[in-house]
Amino acid sequence: MSDARDGTGDTAPAVSRRLRGLVLAVWGLLLAHLTATLLWTAPGWVTGRPQEGPLSAEPSGTAGYGALEAWMTPVFDQGWSLFAPEPLHVDYTLRVRGVYRGGGGAPVPGPWIDATAVELRALTGHALPAATERPARRVAAEARDAYLALPEAGRDVVLRPTAAAPDVPGHPVAWAELRAALLGTGVAADVVDRYLAADRALAAYATQVVRASGSDRRHDRPVSVQAEVVRRPVPPYGSAERARPTVLTFGARPLLRLPGQDDAAFGAVWARLQELGHGAGR
Repeated sequence: MSDARDGTGDTAPAVSRRLRGLVLAVWGLLLAHLTATLLWTAPGWVTGRPQEGPLSAEPSGTAGYGALEAWMTPVFDQGWSLFAPEPLHVDYTLRVRGVYRGGGGAPVPGPWIDATAVELRALTGHALPAATERPARRVAAEARDAYLALPEAGRDVVLRPTAAAPDVPGHPVAWAELRAALLGTGVAADVVDRYLAADRALAAYATQVVRASGSDRRHDRPVSVQAEVVRRPVPPYGSAERARPTVLTFGARPLLRLPGQDDAAFGAVWARLQELGHGAGR
């Protein structure tokens, strides 16, 4: 006769309903996240992802895409270049500055602010640094990629007049005017719109940094902003090769604030980061 019949055999420990429910909830959340990740990286028509519209700051897209975006950004957004067979290692630096009205209305540039250096202070001593703490690098990389997608004539337009005189910011060029100038050089409309979306993001971030850094307290209030992107290849470990960095100094842009930007919260964080070290600039 078996031990199970007389009650002397080993029996599995009972699992409480609460623990069982917790395990099921964790698995359900993991499955939902993996599904959301697949949808997020799928072609735009699957989720109704809107085309980037550089001349409109209003949100667009389907309700489903809005819910997906709320979950995936900014923490879970994916950069699939990480999984390339030979991923390219580069370092981006974003410098911004305010442009002020000088005598006779001539534009006068303020000091450059190294936004990337200030942000890196948030990572010092942080066990689990998040990509959301490095927006300057992402904005810089996206702006440079969109710039390189332009033909030579279009690139000259977005860099004017700094291509010939980097220390002269010139008067700001609004995006409607910039779009017309780019289309006038024969650039395809979708390429122009992609660039302008990145350019607007760059200007919005530069505006926030200049205001939060206190540059407008050392001068009159800025009338425009300017950004500079530095790309420096990172050599493989042990390599003595040191590639020269490339620098893109964009023309002046109007001050810009996009929906969702919280100037007060950004200013408080920026002030704390500035207290961790001396002001960054050149």
